[in-house]
Amino acid sequence: MKSVVHQLIHLLENKKLTLALAESVTSGLASHQLNIVKGTSETFMGSVICYNEIVKKNLLNVKPSIIEKFTAESQEVTDELAQNLSQLIAADVYGAITGLSAPGASETKEKPVGTIFFSIFYQSHVTQHRKVFRGSPLEIKKKACKEFYRLLIRVIKKE
Repeated sequence: MKSVVHQLIHLLENKKLTLALAESVTSGLASHQLNIVKGTSETFMGSVICYNEIVKKNLLNVKPSIIEKFTAESQEVTDELAQNLSQLIAADVYGAITGLSAPGASETKEKPVGTIFFSIFYQSHVTQHRKVFRGSPLEIKKKACKEFYRLLIRVIKKE
């Protein structure tokens, strides 16, 4: 994990970019892992943990109709989180992550437990990504964080 986190922080430093996150399924794990790397204080602006849909609606202005239509764990909601985060935190790159790490939410045959949605909002463009992970809830969250960092690196390098 450290190498991917270090790569991301180093890339942000080299490009003089800042990052902000909106985390639902990972509940702050992605932010925590970033925060233990040297150089983070210059590149990581902060995060919002929006595990509950009330926070998604009230703090990050996700339209209730989008949650009702697609569920709180969906690509559409994740896109809104990434874009709307810019209203709360000034940064260059915004990332959001939602999904299902355990039973009891909006899982279906098409969206089983382990389904994670990623959105990166950078240079006025949203990059979407969806992946299904296997394992315990904590293993799913750790795998999702690693994938999140890789996606951020890919998106930033494409500029």
